Amino acid sequence: MVRPFARHYDAIYSDKDYDSDIGVLSTLCGSKELCTSRVLEIGAGTASHTVRLASRAKELVSLEIDLDFAMLARRKVEATAHANVQLSSRPLDQLVDGGFDGAAAFFHVLNYIAPVDHSSFLKALSSRLVPGAWFVTDLWNGDAVLRDPPRGEIRDKTFGTTTIQQKITPTVDAIARTVTLGYEIDFRQGGNIERFAEELKLYVWPLSDLQARLAEAGFTDIQFWDWRRFPAPATPDSWRIWMRAIRR
Repeated sequence: MVRPFARHYDAIYSDKDYDSDIGVLSTLCGSKELCTSRVLEIGAGTASHTVRLASRAKELVSLEIDLDFAMLARRKVEATAHANVQLSSRPLDQLVDGGFDGAAAFFHVLNYIAPVDHSSFLKALSSRLVPGAWFVTDLWNGDAVLRDPPRGEIRDKTFGTTTIQQKITPTVDAIARTVTLGYEIDFRQGGNIERFAEELKLYVWPLSDLQARLAEAGFTDIQFWDWRRFPAPATPDSWRIWMRAIRR
């Protein structure tokens, strides 16, 4: 049985602009290059980015280690009949495949990786990319987040007969550099009401630390852009950012 947060994930994030994210990726790596590339996607979620990326990339291998999301991702890819997509639930360090021309990780996937695993993750990524390959991701800028921490909020969304109320309660630990997001969700569809909770723990990387670990793993030309104002460069106050790094 798929847990409610995963089952209703697409509805909860129905207002997210997935096409814009793919557009940024195309800009940062080059549309022509993307069309001829063998791409690795880390953290497919329910495959909303995946099916869009599959329409542009020559070949796509997408990883999703959360089994609920992996099941939903597989259904979506099969429904859209993208023959150039291979889905896997293996962690990155267990992926046998390699020789990728580029890699992408959307929806701040890096922030879910614990500090103890930072270096090994980036080295595992680097070893699966060819020299000159790009890595594009969006993430929370740890320094900016801790200066201006997220606040509790309630989000209401209505479309058709569906109403979603999402209460978000953040807990910030500045010493551990973590932000734990507690979600309480009231999902109403027609006459049915479903209430459920989910907790997400994010680790906020200092950009100086991220740059150092990327360099150690074999990346160079590391650049940051403001997520909301792309293509404007990131500033110290840019809370969420885009990053591109190149495999040496």
